[in-house]
Amino acid sequence: MRAKIIEILFEKMKEDDKIFFLTADMGINMVEKFEEHFSNRFLNVGIAEQNLIGISAGLANMGFKPFAYTISNFAITRCLEQIRNDIVIHKYPVTIMGTSTGFDNAPLGPTHHIIDEWGTLRGIPGIDIYCPCSIQYASNILDNVIKNNSPAYIRIPKGQPNIKKSEKDLYFSKGTENEKILISYGPIGMNCLEVQKINTKINVLLLNKLHPLNSDQILNYINKFKKIWVVEDHFPQNGIFNSICEIIAKNRIVKDVKSIAPSDYTLKVGNSPNYFWSKYSLDVEGIISLIA
Repeated sequence: MRAKIIEILFEKMKEDDKIFFLTADMGINMVEKFEEHFSNRFLNVGIAEQNLIGISAGLANMGFKPFAYTISNFAITRCLEQIRNDIVIHKYPVTIMGTSTGFDNAPLGPTHHIIDEWGTLRGIPGIDIYCPCSIQYASNILDNVIKNNSPAYIRIPKGQPNIKKSEKDLYFSKGTENEKILISYGPIGMNCLEVQKINTKINVLLLNKLHPLNSDQILNYINKFKKIWVVEDHFPQNGIFNSICEIIAKNRIVKDVKSIAPSDYTLKVGNSPNYFWSKYSLDVEGIISLIA
């Protein structure tokens, strides 16, 4: 999905001379063409993520539409003050593109396990947050952020899952019964769809836009089902589980809603996301065992 978004951004820069691409020394063998073809609208700030955000804000103040690209953890956690003060307060149309999410960088340990960043960011009013679950939505995501012309964060997981008709903010896959639903996003969404293949009674709702949610749309799905599991590679207390619980509380409805998610920062080392998915029951087998 990262390659698709980068490719589309490159094409859009040919059409719109206000788009400016910045990177914090990320994207080797992907971003060189930006420097070659758009040298006056490309900047590598080096491993200096706070500068990445500050310079992006300055460019927005000059009328540009900056797209700032680096690892999600460093883009958000390290730069939270700059995002709040330099971008969101001024409502600048800066799009932060964060690569590697959840446990994508599994062997690098908890400093590179990105399981807390977007929930922290959603606490700042005025920023849109996206996480494509499919290559189809990734192909359209830049149209959305450019049209909205407001601060945005795109959480870009690794991989390129193919889910037909998943171009909208919500994707729903109907099961054969109206009792249980899994709500998820990003790469864990594919695990939920695999669960549905095994147990066709299960319904699955995947979110491509994480914040703000369309409460009416979400409520429409919540009301149809008795049991809800929110499955995510992010802490639940400020992730989608929290968002779903807010919607339930505000509408004064009673639902059986549970979380399947990481519970802590683990110092254990796994050589792939699958190790951590298994640890926190985010893999297919784990999900099946918890919703039985």
